[in-house]
This record gives sequence, C-alpha cells and structure tokens, in this order.
Amino acid sequence: MTEFVLTLAGACAGLGVTLVVLGINGFEPTDVPAFRRGRWLLAWWAARRRSSARWTLACGAGALVWLVSGWPVAGIAIIAAGVFLPWLFGAGKLAAERIERLEALEDWLRRLADVLRAGNAGLVGALQGSTHDAPPAISPEVTTLGQRLRSWDVADALLQFADDLDDQIGDAAAAGLCVAYRQGTGTAELLTTLARQIAADVAARRDAESERARRRSAARILLGLWAVMFVGFAAFGSDSYTSVYNSVGGQLVLAVVLGVVGVAMVWLRRLGVEPAAPRFLRERS
Repeated sequence: MTEFVLTLAGACAGLGVTLVVLGINGFEPTDVPAFRRGRWLLAWWAARRRSSARWTLACGAGALVWLVSGWPVAGIAIIAAGVFLPWLFGAGKLAAERIERLEALEDWLRRLADVLRAGNAGLVGALQGSTHDAPPAISPEVTTLGQRLRSWDVADALLQFADDLDDQIGDAAAAGLCVAYRQGTGTAELLTTLARQIAADVAARRDAESERARRRSAARILLGLWAVMFVGFAAFGSDSYTSVYNSVGGQLVLAVVLGVVGVAMVWLRRLGVEPAAPRFLRERS
C-alpha cells in the first residue's frame, strides 16, 4: 500500500511539473498572426496537445522510475528522453518537409510559366492569381506574397518572400522573379529554367538524404540496444554491481555516462541533417 501511495504521489508530482512548464512556456492563440489563423491555428493547437501529452507521460514515467529504482538521475534521464527523443529522431521528417517545399516551389514556377505563355496576365497578375491554387507546402508564403503585392513594391515583396521560404533555392527563385519582372521579356523561359534547376537540386538532395537515412537508422538501432542493456542491467543486475549507484558518487558517475550518451545522440542527429546552405539574399527585419 505504501509503494502504491508513493507511486501515485510521484505521478502527481510529475504532472504538476508538466503543468508548471507548460504555464511558463505556453502562449495564447491570439499570438498567431491573423493571416495564419484557421487551419494553422488548428495545427498549432494539435501540436500543443501532443506536446502536453508527451510532457505528462515523460514526467510520470520519470517519477515512477525514480521511486522504484531510487536513482534520481535515471528518473531525470527518462524525462529528458521522453521530451527530446521526437526531436532527436525528427531529422528525417524535417528533411522530407524541405524537399516537399522545394518540389512545391518547382511546381509553382512551372505553373507561372504556363500562365505567362498563355498571355492571360503579366507577372504581377500571375503571382496574385497563383494564390488560389498554390501547392499546399508553400501556400501560406505564396498567399502572403499575393497580399503584399497589392501595396508593396514588387522587389521588396519578392525579397520578403525569399525570407519566408528561408532557403538558398528560395533566394534563387525570388532573384529570378525580380529579374523577370524588370526584364519584361522571356519571363516564361526564365521561370522554366529556374524550375529545372530546382528539380536537379531536389534529385541531388534525395540522393544525399538516402545516405543520411541509413545513418539515422544505425543510430536508432545503437540507442535501442544500449537502452535494453541499461534497463536489463538496472532491473536484473546483481546487487554487487548496482548498489554502487545508490551513493551520491554513483549517481554522479551515472549522470556523466548518460550525459555522454546524450551528447553522442545530438551529434548523430547533426550528422543526419542536411546543413543549411548559406543564403545570398540578406534577410530583412
């Protein structure tokens, strides 16, 4: 009965810590810009709920491990793992989103070129008209560009569009659109050339991403094996081996070991993520 009460108290303590952290780091939905409300607000709210659930489970599991094992460092490690593992293993999703955005940019430029070839509108008109059928991956940026073109200078709006995309290829697209606007002729051919260049870059990134995916898989396997070994050692190891960690010195040693493992995982994640290429258009504040 006493163990049950202690476990319940630990879980409640973990939930309390979770609520405090969410209270400190949270923000109100009104902080979301007006043009990004709607589906973006729903996506933000869903992400916040997932984060809250992850914090709750991690703190509860950490408190339980702390109470059962008597090792505070192990409990803290469980909390850190539950919170940061999605980030550690999210490199693949991040790379896929980058490639998806570039493919959407290529598709958008080809559509603009087709509209200009048809002679139905000039470049500014085509940009504003593209907001209705822009690829979903870059729809917010294109929609914002169309709104800015109503009152902004075209070059300024395109430079801010590059900042919104925040990618070297986005800089190239924005610079090409600026050149096409000022040149006035051969715009469709220029946009088609840009789209082809982006397609080649996407193919190269996909090849590089396949190699990084193998690195991430190896890292996950190594971490899984290490976790199984650690749990087995802590749960089924002889007291002559595990009792040393019951002291303050043993907890410090365990903290150093787990810290080294954490640093190694962060380093492996950096190896599994494509470094951002330097942009050549200066960001505007």
